[in-house]
Amino acid sequence: MSTSEQFDLAALVERAFAARRVQLAWFLAVALLTRASTFGDPNYHNDELLFFLAGQRMHDGLLPYVDIWDRKGPGLFLVYYLIAGLSRSVLAYQLAACLFAALTAFAANLIAERVAGRLGALLAGTLYLIMLPLFAGGGGQAPVFYNLFVALAALTVFARLPQLRAGRIGAAEFAAMASAGFAITFKQTAACEGAFLGCVVLWQLHRGGVTAARLLRLGAGLAVAGAAPMLAFAAGYALLGHFGEFWHALVTSNLTKTYDPGNDAARRIGALAIVASPLLLPAAAALLFPLRREGRSLSRPLLAGWLASAVAGVALIPNFIDHYMLPLVLPLAVTAAPALEWRKLGPAYALFAAIFALAAGPSLKFAERRASREAMAAIVAEISARDPQPRLFVYQGPTYLYALLRSYPPTPLIFPVHLFHRPERNTSHLATAGEVRKVLAWRPTVVVQSHAFPRRQLNPETAALVEAYLGHCRLWFTRTVIDYYGPQQIDIYGDCRT
Repeated sequence: MSTSEQFDLAALVERAFAARRVQLAWFLAVALLTRASTFGDPNYHNDELLFFLAGQRMHDGLLPYVDIWDRKGPGLFLVYYLIAGLSRSVLAYQLAACLFAALTAFAANLIAERVAGRLGALLAGTLYLIMLPLFAGGGGQAPVFYNLFVALAALTVFARLPQLRAGRIGAAEFAAMASAGFAITFKQTAACEGAFLGCVVLWQLHRGGVTAARLLRLGAGLAVAGAAPMLAFAAGYALLGHFGEFWHALVTSNLTKTYDPGNDAARRIGALAIVASPLLLPAAAALLFPLRREGRSLSRPLLAGWLASAVAGVALIPNFIDHYMLPLVLPLAVTAAPALEWRKLGPAYALFAAIFALAAGPSLKFAERRASREAMAAIVAEISARDPQPRLFVYQGPTYLYALLRSYPPTPLIFPVHLFHRPERNTSHLATAGEVRKVLAWRPTVVVQSHAFPRRQLNPETAALVEAYLGHCRLWFTRTVIDYYGPQQIDIYGDCRT
């Protein structure tokens, strides 16, 4: 393919996608392609199904951190509360996440146009969508939602660079900080990207001749705008008399939790880098080589800074597992845009990367997701046939069984991982073993646990309590469930008599 032919491809894309509505329609179509297989699956990923369950229970009067515990931010629970208000079908949150992902890709495309042409920007947004499911982002993980607010903040700041360099600031910059601040209410580590964008605003104003005294005042104002969303939630909890639980969930629990219990962080980082390579390689090329077109307003140092701030956010909570990498996909995609349109190599690489990611990732595993839906429906039917009104305790297994069977144990620690996983022992404001004792005193009639889980990873206190209780139950059946990570066997016990 000659250079002129490559130019023709760019010109074709320029004409075909000139209208913003066409670009948005494209991203909606790609989002549907990458997510349609998950629609209706009540066991795609335990995390997001906990969030949706929490949103439903909030309509029943329960309060996050007090009545149902997790360490995710209040903004995420607010979004799931709003979704659950529309429908309690899992399809509701899955469609909402699909829309958020498409809008984020559209925003990434708009940002990328400041460093690349229409072709590179469109490919960047497209690969953003295709890469999300490779990091367990094919459903409703927190970054699938809050990446949009980070993208809107970045788009606003980068669009305002000429005015800032002239020493002018307006309401848009404060709105951008508020958008980044709302992202922080989903996950606190988004503060790193928000802080970077705030520093960009101040640095450009400094270059525009704004005095140090005014910069201090403006910096304080920008910080207040960024902190305002979280402060509003904190004030609400304080007024309700539950600030202690709010603080413990969002701060203390993250500081006391054990990270890297397997002492294999380096191996996991390497594996995650390989998974990210379809975007990591062109992003590195765009930062290392002068690939961008003349006249583009977004410099490589700004892109590198944004990416570094996202990396810093990941490093703050060093779990180094798949969905913790989702905040990186947005700046990686934007940074990669110049390389994705570079001569004939960029588009060819983008096509190969897209096909490879779709083929190797979970997006097109329709049969597996159908099997997951059928397995969950069969388990619910079997339990209901034996015990129409069970008192259910999911010690290990699919969280959403609680919603499907309309039975909830008397504990805020409803997420199984918080009860059985050794690193989660006593990370909430509640004693883990004490909560399990409370649940067992409730006399659950149906107990679900993993068929074969490594004992070294179990909380020994709660495992012993559950084992003793199961001695008075019958093993009804062992079934296979299929979540994002593949098939797993669970044991369902019933006829419990103590």
